[in-house]
This record gives sequence, C-alpha cells and structure tokens, in this order.
Amino acid sequence: MKKEGTKWYLLLYVFTIFLAGISSLIYTLIKYRNISLLGLLIFGILFFTSDNLNAPLPKTGNVSVIFGISLASLIIFGPATAMLVTAVSVLNIKDYIRRVPYYKHLFNAGQYLLSFAAAAIFFESFYDRSQTNFFYARNIWVIFLVTYIFFILNTTLTAGAISISTGMNVLNIWVFNFAWIVPFQFFLSAMAIAIAFLYIRFSPFTLIFTSLPLIIAQYTYLLRVKERRTLLNSIMQIVKIMEAKDIYTAGHSMRVADYSEMIARGLRLNEYDIEIVRNLASLHDIGKIQIDLSILNKTTKLTDKDWKEIRKHPVVSYEIVKQIDFLKDRATAILYHHERVDGTGYPFGKKDDELPLFARILCVADSFDAMSTDRPYRRAKTIEESIAELQINRGTQFDEKACDVMIDILTKKMIPAVSLELSESGNH
Repeated sequence: MKKEGTKWYLLLYVFTIFLAGISSLIYTLIKYRNISLLGLLIFGILFFTSDNLNAPLPKTGNVSVIFGISLASLIIFGPATAMLVTAVSVLNIKDYIRRVPYYKHLFNAGQYLLSFAAAAIFFESFYDRSQTNFFYARNIWVIFLVTYIFFILNTTLTAGAISISTGMNVLNIWVFNFAWIVPFQFFLSAMAIAIAFLYIRFSPFTLIFTSLPLIIAQYTYLLRVKERRTLLNSIMQIVKIMEAKDIYTAGHSMRVADYSEMIARGLRLNEYDIEIVRNLASLHDIGKIQIDLSILNKTTKLTDKDWKEIRKHPVVSYEIVKQIDFLKDRATAILYHHERVDGTGYPFGKKDDELPLFARILCVADSFDAMSTDRPYRRAKTIEESIAELQINRGTQFDEKACDVMIDILTKKMIPAVSLELSESGNH
C-alpha cells in the first residue's frame, strides 16, 4: 500500500466485492433451483484440483482452466450447479498454505463469484436449451459471449483492486496485465464446449479424456514455473554476491531490470516479453565476475588494458545466460547491450537493425543507471543532466524509440530523484 489511508479504501472495496459475490451466489441459487448432486461432486472436485494447482502469470494473476470447468458445468447443469461449483474457490488451500492475506483470499473468491454469476444469468437468459442440435449457432455464440463477459468483469474488478492499492490508472493496469491473455479465453470456451458435448453425448467418464489432461498440463506448467524461478534465484544470488564486493555496482542489475521493464511497457510489449527482458537485464552484467575489482573500482582514467578486460564482460555474460533454456533465444540482447546504433559500440560494432530490440532496451536502461549514479571518478548526474545526455546521444548511441520512452518516463517524474536515491552504483 502506498499510504495508510489506501488500506482502508482497499478493504472497503474488498469486502464490498466479497459480499456482492456471496449475494450473487444466494440470488442464483434462489432463482435457479435445479441442482445436480452428481455434477456438483464431479465438477467440484475438478474445480478444486485445478484451482489449487494454478500457476502464476508473469505479473499478476494465475493461469488456470477453472473457468472452462465452471462454464462446462453451466452448459450441462445450469446456473445453480455451476455457481456451487464456482463457490469451491473459497476452499483454495494453496492460499492458506502460502499465507495469502485474508482480504486477498476474500476478494479472489468474491470477484470470481460475482463475475461468474453475471455471466451465468446472461447465459441462461439467451441460451436455448430446447435445441437438440448441441452446435446450434446461436448457442455457440452465447457461450463465447459469456466467456468474455466473465473475463471483462473478472479482470476489471481485479484491476480496480490493484489501482486502489497502487494509485495507478486502472485502464493502464488492465492493458498491461490482462489484454494480452484475451486469446486464452477463446481456448477456455472451446474447452468448455468440448467437455459439455462429450459429457452429454456419451457419459461423465469422458472427463478423463478432456478435463484431466488439461489439469495435468496446467500442473506441468506450474512445475516449470517453479523450476525457472529456482534457477533464476540461484543465479541472482551469484549476481548479488558479485555486486556485494563492489559498492559501486551494488544493486545495479536490479535497477537496470526495473528501467528495462518500464521501457518495455512504454513500447507496449506483451507480458511474456516484458518478463524475458527483465530477466535478461537482471543478468546482463554477470560476466563482470571475471573482471578484477581493482579495475572496476579504479578512480583514475582506465588504461587500454583495463578497457580490454572490461569489454570482455558482454561475451562472458552471454556465454553464461545462453545456457539457460528459456533465455537462450534472446541472450544476444546481453551480448549486444554495449553496442551503439551508429556501430561504434563493442564488442562487435553491430548497428541499427543488427541489434535486437531487447539489446536496445538494455543499452538505454544500463546507460541511464550508469549516468544517474555515483562512480569512483565522478558524481551522479541529475535527472535534468541525464535527460540532456539521452537527448544528445539519441540516434547515435541509443535507439530512438527506446530513448524517447526513457526520456518520457523521466520527464513525467516516474523515477523521482534518481540521482539521490540511487547513489551507490554505476556501470562501465
């Protein structure tokens, strides 16, 4: 929370959504009374399993097939059974194990119930259950429309909570965090249609060939995410140990990662690419581990021999990072992060379109941190001086678009008093 007062407003919002969700559950059960105990048992178990095996998305939220399961139960059994299946979200054991704050747990359950209730009521109002043809065009359209009604409500309510918590614009939050997963909702609709059709046409045993493989795939993705995070954390510990030996580079990699993310967002990259560029930025200087600290901390002018050693670090960093499976295809960004768009950089003199976008982003972020933090031989530049430096080198050292985004960020004071707050490090 940014301010103490924000917490009060956030809690009010959370409890309002939670109570609205519970109210929508009660209303739906009263309005649509037909409840299938078999459907509740089977789909409740599937929902519970999927909900507790979800995997985190790059920035916020989780990837899960629970909506597909809820929607399938809605098509087969109607709103009352589907809402009870959805109410299983209150029993998310994973939240308790991770000690997620109670208000987050209440909000997640409330907003899901409220969003699904709205979708279910719309569905039952327009879905023609008298049709013998399961693939009746109007009904299929209703299913897809309901999917996006739920998605918009679900993500907007979540963006609202984030906005209250952080003070950021709710539209920007929605675009940055949720717009890129719009296509995934189409997949969930198709999945629900397949599950419902096979269940109605054949028997409940078809769930073994529909829902369970999806849940297993989801669990496999969860394991992959955990493995990736463990690997990155291990490597970042090496980076921190390296930076701890040099007060002038302490925290440099993490700040460059923050700046790179800001630039990537300003360039409207998707969340997957933003995560990749942030990871690359965090590891961009790991090759400096082979440089003698006497060179990095030198207060006098660097000799040609010193520069020869320093200019090896992009290659060393690249050789290390390209061994990481999920980063190897973009690792050239690290190899080229000291190249210039005019071709006068190092280690290879690459220029213009020879430089991948991620390398151009890293170049701007890395250079800004270098100029805005103290070095052994000079003081840090002010925000105004840093902006002037970026403008002077725009189109020669820096990619114009990435540079413009960084200047815009600084001009809008999204990084206030950088030269005062980040006064410990720099970069060769």
